[in-house]
Amino acid sequence: MKRMKHEILEEIWRVRDKISAECGHDVKRLAVMLREQEAKYADRLVRLPVRRKPRTRGRKRAAVST
Repeated sequence: MKRMKHEILEEIWRVRDKISAECGHDVKRLAVMLREQEAKYADRLVRLPVRRKPRTRGRKRAAVST
């Protein structure tokens, strides 16, 4: 079982390195490429609604002793 995990990780690392090389190891170029891919495959992506925490009214702050 351990070997399988290593094989999966090694494949992920190879793909990551390949994508990074395609972008010249430049984070900005990577971001542009990802946005292009996102636009190209927009019909396959799921957009989840933003989940916001409900605000609590009357929130009391702890007293600070000096």
